[in-house]
Amino acid sequence: MTCLSRPSRVRSMFLMLSPFVAEGTRRVLMDTKTPSAHPHPSVANRDIRSARTGIFRKEGEYWTIGYGGHVVRLKDTKGVAYLAFLLRHPGAECHVLAVVGGSAIHSPEDHTNPSMSGLPHGDQHLDRAGIYIGGLSDAGEMLDDQAKAAYRRRLAELREALAEAKQLGHVEHAELAEQEISALTKELARAVGLGGRNRRAVSASERARQSVSKAIKGVVDRLAQHDPSLGHTLSRCIKTGTFCSYQPDPHCPMEWEFAAMTIEPAEPPTPGGILTPGGPLASPAVLGVSPFSLAGRTAFVGRETERGAIRALIDRALHGHGSLVMLRGGPGVGKTRLAMEMAEYAGRVGFRSFVGHCYERDEPVPYLPFVEIIESGLTHTASLDAYRQGIGDNAAELAQIAPWLRRIFPDIPASRELLPAQRRRYLFQSLAEALGRVARKRPQFLVLDDLHWADEATLALLNHVANGVAQLPVVIMGTYRGGYAEHNPALGRTLEELLRLGIHPLKLGGLSKDAVVLMLNDLSQRQVPEHLVDVIFEASQGNPFFVEEVYRHLLEGGHLCDAAGAFRTDLQVAEGDVPDNVRALIGRWLERLDAQEKRVLAAAAVIGRSFSFGLLSAISQIDVEALCTVIEKAQQMDIIVPSSEGPDRPLTFRYELARQTLLAGIAAPRQQRLHAGVAAAMERLYPGAVNERAGDIVDHLRKAGSFADARKLAHYLVWSQ
Repeated sequence: MTCLSRPSRVRSMFLMLSPFVAEGTRRVLMDTKTPSAHPHPSVANRDIRSARTGIFRKEGEYWTIGYGGHVVRLKDTKGVAYLAFLLRHPGAECHVLAVVGGSAIHSPEDHTNPSMSGLPHGDQHLDRAGIYIGGLSDAGEMLDDQAKAAYRRRLAELREALAEAKQLGHVEHAELAEQEISALTKELARAVGLGGRNRRAVSASERARQSVSKAIKGVVDRLAQHDPSLGHTLSRCIKTGTFCSYQPDPHCPMEWEFAAMTIEPAEPPTPGGILTPGGPLASPAVLGVSPFSLAGRTAFVGRETERGAIRALIDRALHGHGSLVMLRGGPGVGKTRLAMEMAEYAGRVGFRSFVGHCYERDEPVPYLPFVEIIESGLTHTASLDAYRQGIGDNAAELAQIAPWLRRIFPDIPASRELLPAQRRRYLFQSLAEALGRVARKRPQFLVLDDLHWADEATLALLNHVANGVAQLPVVIMGTYRGGYAEHNPALGRTLEELLRLGIHPLKLGGLSKDAVVLMLNDLSQRQVPEHLVDVIFEASQGNPFFVEEVYRHLLEGGHLCDAAGAFRTDLQVAEGDVPDNVRALIGRWLERLDAQEKRVLAAAAVIGRSFSFGLLSAISQIDVEALCTVIEKAQQMDIIVPSSEGPDRPLTFRYELARQTLLAGIAAPRQQRLHAGVAAAMERLYPGAVNERAGDIVDHLRKAGSFADARKLAHYLVWSQ
């Protein structure tokens, strides 16, 4: 068998494909050269003024897309280029390789008809398009040796970074590293078969079909987030596959312009605002970065009561009566996710959504979440002139918290000379005015995330805005963790001030068992058995983050299913077996405890999920007053909650995973000594009911190892039978 060089294989491949490609090109040429060849003559013969006009042009690193008064800017990607290629040739059926070649070779300003010269015809253009061709039915290895080596180097780097992030307690960095590790591992697994053999792609056309279809769908979905009507129209009219086409809707004719031009909206465009450049008829919005990540979301379940209450406030704000909503809950309980879902609902009813974050820092940056919202407004503006017009007379004050505005707009005047207290109040008034001006053009939905880490200045500004939000079409959602008032006194004062305004926080707890069932069904893509639900619910208490992490931990560890793929019936979570991400999150949560407080709670963890104050006092070796202080703090942090197991065990850990994390921080000899101490204390505290507690005493003596009294163990073993 003769082996062709790569250029020869490329030429051979296209000779084989030429009947298909030539047919697609012929259709394009017929359609674009002959107006009467329009696939919908009724559309072609209609008065051009009855067709809606759209623009689709590239300007530097962005594409400007306009339709029906809506204007959007997208970062340049292959998907946008593929879409532009199809829109230039309505009605034409183009082979997918022609789409790849045409979009890769022709510039957006080149409106010539595609021909065979527009097809990918060599290594350079094929490589640019991401298509590699071997033989007739062979697109080459999915990953060549160089790529696999690069993947493995990157995996090694990521694993080192993950270990360092876990050691330092950087939860977000650890999560990002694990996400990339998972993605790279899946790619390597897809490219390598049994025995380490390299898998090969089926064909160049199939690989191109998958790439083009996915890229175009991604662009249409992003457009639909900003303009559902345009997204719906394109999803109906764009056909992808081995042959791709744009088939205009005869009932909704559209004329696309690719040269530089300006669309005049039905109404004057809204000036670019400090928070957003207006509404549907406003300046373009850059959709390069969404305020909320959409990747990797599990199904949103439960929260019907909270969603109903917040939807009512959003609907009310449409009529000019805004609200501030404060969401309170522990780590991983789903505060930010609920805010994401509500932001999407707000967007569907006409709001613009933005998010600002607070971060855990030794020296917090004043007003940081509001600064992020200002930056997002600039990112989404149509032009610098429009943005400058939007901030107007408030520019000098806004530049106090966002100094980079002066570099972009040198004409911003100096701030007024005022006393510090007056300057701060004037700043607050200026931002409130800017918010009101923008909101009257289009309602605003703002999320201020992780306010438990906010500085005093940020919280004071929030309180000021909250006093006037009732007269604006604005909804602000603030999220924070409970139990941080002592750690952040400014947060405690702000919450008290908001209570006086009638703003009561919504407290989020764990999901119900029924909601956990729905979540696990989505994760597994099948009906989960009751015993699996029981195990995971007991470990997580319905905390959505814990539910997902425990499920994935069991799945990846091979504990979830048997060899046949069925769920195990003997499934259980071993003591100390805490998923790494959960351990990191809870570890950060527990950092607010000092060394003595951690030792006391670790002793409580040795006793069990539920425990009594008296038993803990007997083994913790601190005075009663100090122990009361520790328990009170743990209750404020929501680590310890009242138990439903009766007066003998009035306290319990909110999450079994928190107890397991505390246990993991105790050396084995210390754990054994504590277990022996618990057994001895139970004998002393319950002399009249010691036989009834024989089973518990045996459990602790067994875990006490060499610290256990063998004769006592034998004695209580008899009584426990």
